[in-house]
Amino acid sequence: MPDILPDLSLLIPFVVAGIALNLTPGVDMAYVLAKTTDQGKRAGLLAAFGISLGSMVHATASALGISALLATSQTAFLALKIAGALYLLYIAFKIFTSKPETTETQVGKQAPKHKAVKIILEGATTNLLNPKIGLFMLAFLPQFIDAAPQDVVWQTLALGLLFNINGYIVFVALICLTAMAAAKIKASKRIKTLLRWITATILGGMAIRIAFTNN
Repeated sequence: MPDILPDLSLLIPFVVAGIALNLTPGVDMAYVLAKTTDQGKRAGLLAAFGISLGSMVHATASALGISALLATSQTAFLALKIAGALYLLYIAFKIFTSKPETTETQVGKQAPKHKAVKIILEGATTNLLNPKIGLFMLAFLPQFIDAAPQDVVWQTLALGLLFNINGYIVFVALICLTAMAAAKIKASKRIKTLLRWITATILGGMAIRIAFTNN
């Protein structure tokens, strides 16, 4: 059985670094918090789960060397980057034109199963179409690997899973805080509209930034 986790001297710094990185604002965080503000805590948690699934796919790709191919192919990187930017613009447009869920909807019956799956897939796609996440996994995870060559894939997968578990815990905390803050202003339709404008603008700005940055 291969060693799937590195020594504690590497594992503890990895966990600390992972938490710090997951607290750094970015596209994923903006999307999850926007979903929470717009549709409630449950939608935010589902979106965060989708983000984690997408990130785990990137970690798996890194373990199998697929991300290395992406890093060496400028055409593939550009195509994925443009697709990701367009998808973010689409999400920003949906948030801008949507109507916030009412309080009764948020605390009442759960959303239909197909709606939950849609939110999860939307979150996963948001993450998967960001090539920088794949390149980040390729650069970050190997720094904490301490194993014989035959164990590298297993350790990369284990570290990727641990990174995403940490990330989901961070998301849960932020989602709960955001949901509480949103509940305090739920009576104001103008504030809800303003929040949609702000979140859509942030996501749109990130889409443009992704599309026009070279790396």
